[in-house]
Amino acid sequence: MPVEYIALLISIFSVLVAAFSLGWNIYRDIILKAKVKVSFAVITIIHETMPDRPQFLNIKATNFGPGPVTINMICLKESNAWRRLFRKTKYGIITSDCTDPLSSKLPAKIEVGDKIDLFLPYNKDSFLSLHFNHVGINDCFGRDHWAPRRDFKKAYAEWSKDFQNET
Repeated sequence: MPVEYIALLISIFSVLVAAFSLGWNIYRDIILKAKVKVSFAVITIIHETMPDRPQFLNIKATNFGPGPVTINMICLKESNAWRRLFRKTKYGIITSDCTDPLSSKLPAKIEVGDKIDLFLPYNKDSFLSLHFNHVGINDCFGRDHWAPRRDFKKAYAEWSKDFQNET
């Protein structure tokens, strides 16, 4: 095999490696973003210093990587099949309680494998009294991460059982 063909094969192989490297860097830095799992529940805090056992709405966000992510706000959505069809989905945001020492403060940067707990008041005037049916968080990339619908339904059922006579 002549030397010119060997040089041509090495050049073609080098171009393929460089193209793959460029593609991987674009995918890693632009397309691949951190995955955040969100859960939502009504929780009761049991501690010896709190004899009244307060209840809170808890939004928990866990970062599954591949990099750190900053959680900016708590968001709400009212959406069903008809609203999506006619593009009339309603959105809302909740400001977190900065005075609660148990709750994480927003914005919060979470590393891979870390989690944050956001506590909201559990009373008859909470956002469960409104007509929203999704709760989630918004990250620094502008993406919304929603809690599973079954979590919201379970919390709403508990809220309606506790406060159905007061609303």
